[in-house]
Amino acid sequence: MDNQLTVHFHSRQANYDNYSMWKWIDGYWGEDAYFSDLDDFGAIGQISYPADRFLDSVHLLVKTNDWEQQTADFQIRRFLGDSPNHIWLVEGDQQVYYSKQVALTSPFLSKPHDSAFDMAIRSQDFDYKWGFQGWLGYQHQEEQTQFRLWSPLAHRVELLLFDQNLEVSASYNMARGQDVNFDNHQMNTHGVWFATLDGDWSGYSYLYRVYHEKDYYQDSCDPYTIALSLDQKKSLILSEADRHSDRVVDASQATWRLENPCSAVICEMHIRDLTKSEISGIAEHLRGTFLGACQTGSKNAHGHSTAFDHIKKMGYTHVQLQPIFEHHKTYDWQGEIAYNWGYDPEHYNVPDRQFVSDKSNPLAPIHELKEMIASYHEAGIGVIMDVVYNHSYSSYSSPFQLTMPSYYYRMNPDGSFQDGSGCGNETASEKEMYRKYMIDSVTYWAEEFGIDGFRFDLMGLHDVTTMNAIRQALDNIDTRILIYGEGWDMGTGLASHDKAMKSNANQMPRIGFFNDNGRDAVKGAEVYGSLKAGFVSGAPLEWEIGQALKASRVFAPYLSPGQVVNYIEAHDNYNLNDLLTVLHPDDSQEQRRQRILLANALNLSMQGMAFMQIGQEFMRSKISASGDNGQVTWEDMNYAMNSYNAPDRVNSIDWNQVSNERDLIEAVAKWISMKKNFPEFSKKSFTSIEKTVILEEYSYESGQVGLAFKDEKISKIIFNNIEKTVKIY
Repeated sequence: MDNQLTVHFHSRQANYDNYSMWKWIDGYWGEDAYFSDLDDFGAIGQISYPADRFLDSVHLLVKTNDWEQQTADFQIRRFLGDSPNHIWLVEGDQQVYYSKQVALTSPFLSKPHDSAFDMAIRSQDFDYKWGFQGWLGYQHQEEQTQFRLWSPLAHRVELLLFDQNLEVSASYNMARGQDVNFDNHQMNTHGVWFATLDGDWSGYSYLYRVYHEKDYYQDSCDPYTIALSLDQKKSLILSEADRHSDRVVDASQATWRLENPCSAVICEMHIRDLTKSEISGIAEHLRGTFLGACQTGSKNAHGHSTAFDHIKKMGYTHVQLQPIFEHHKTYDWQGEIAYNWGYDPEHYNVPDRQFVSDKSNPLAPIHELKEMIASYHEAGIGVIMDVVYNHSYSSYSSPFQLTMPSYYYRMNPDGSFQDGSGCGNETASEKEMYRKYMIDSVTYWAEEFGIDGFRFDLMGLHDVTTMNAIRQALDNIDTRILIYGEGWDMGTGLASHDKAMKSNANQMPRIGFFNDNGRDAVKGAEVYGSLKAGFVSGAPLEWEIGQALKASRVFAPYLSPGQVVNYIEAHDNYNLNDLLTVLHPDDSQEQRRQRILLANALNLSMQGMAFMQIGQEFMRSKISASGDNGQVTWEDMNYAMNSYNAPDRVNSIDWNQVSNERDLIEAVAKWISMKKNFPEFSKKSFTSIEKTVILEEYSYESGQVGLAFKDEKISKIIFNNIEKTVKIY
């Protein structure tokens, strides 16, 4: 590997002809390296550290050619991903800077700029000065189109227009707003760039050319992009007629939405996985698409319903779609898109074209997604989006960074990106303009597509205030729209009391959290490959099971049962069937089936919302043997545990299982029906639970938990992990 590094060096002497570099890596003697260009900061040199591996740490110093003067020895961190690995060094300063903005604050500069990094380290002051609360993006009318971009530190901005052939059509200088109003950010336009073009520009594409310095610019899509040109590289202008679909069901008459979230049974699915297999019975050209996910009449070879029809028959109240927005793609050697779950966001407001049947039409992602959602709504099923606002795929080429560097992300004091997401960066929801972006984005999806709920990936990276603001914005549309997310304690950029995590649930009314306490009690703990058995495996967790059945209030400061999302299986980690296969290799198929039914019955009996992964009801497996003679390899097991980039043979659903597991499916469907329709399983308050739900027979190592109900259709349920049975009285 080249292990490239771009070095920017500033000297007060400004006689850069006399400077060069010395580079080395641990354990090896170094060699000379040279600067090749100049910019307004100083000298620039592009060097490399050839090695047979990625180097996350290299060494460098800057010296005069005769070695009479030299800087400190710098140890430099390098970053994986799409990082360009630029550093900024200032003569006399022993700090390595990883962004120009913070380097400009160095006291060793000829003219230090003390406020150049305020967007990162004094963001409240920065927001007070530059924040804006009007609309951003574009607004199209037949007689004119208006554009707005927030980029307060840009020197100037040009709007580039491209015709339908993606050729440059025109370029326009945008005008900076003139109004300064720190107390009313609706009117605070001095950080916003404006352009109004007469005529009808529908069908044209555009980019913003943002000059961060007098002669240095970067071209960027609009952060508020809602559609992309066919080359996927430019924002596309659409009229209201372009976006219109007759198939949209009026969400104001959304009878499928629930007044009581505790009666929800949510089914998680991935658009590609649902129908990609040829045994799905879906028309070949629709497999893995939005339209395939709503095709009716599909059956497997045994004549049993698959995909959309199966979902309807199970009785789920909602489906949760793994990421359907435009996300980063990688390609195989044949040029085909390689499988990926999609948790690498690039354009948050654009439906992903890989899921459409008509890939030659830039409007198809909007139209086909709307048709799919309408089909589910007509079937009485809500549609929930899995949203990933906690990070972007790229730290450097995202529209956020290209239009306003170092603002939208949490930054370290040296200019590097904080990385609580584990994906290279984490966004800064506490900053005014990213908070605004998140609110604008979810309300766009709710209003334009009729989305019925949002599942927030790594929600613990967001702040409490932002999540409550999102709840309020969606309440203004429909109070029945669901919000829930992963409430894990993530990152270091926020104080603990500010994180939107499960332990702060009492600060976020009507926002739900995945209940990992209940999950681990039922099926066991599974963290980084370390497995621990749960109740269905015979572990003496009677007390934990009992508390989960009564809405898990002892595990977190929940305000209501509606904040508890009970689950035993999701896209992460082993499927329930696969975990039990690993834990109990000697079980017969019938014994494993009994454990799975017991787990499902527990999941659907717990107070709060119920969440399932598609296939949980028919023993779905992701263990796909690829070794010689049908042997399961280490790679097969690793794929099964974390299948985010596994091939279709691992992730696509085996719809023959609906024929193999008819009795299990029927039993789980009955539990789903009871969860939805029996009030004893969907109490709205903890007070009601305490009055009417009674735990019986849950002593340690007894192997059973009894649940009694006062004045309900069901008087008692006994869950037994010794006999692996559920008895209803």
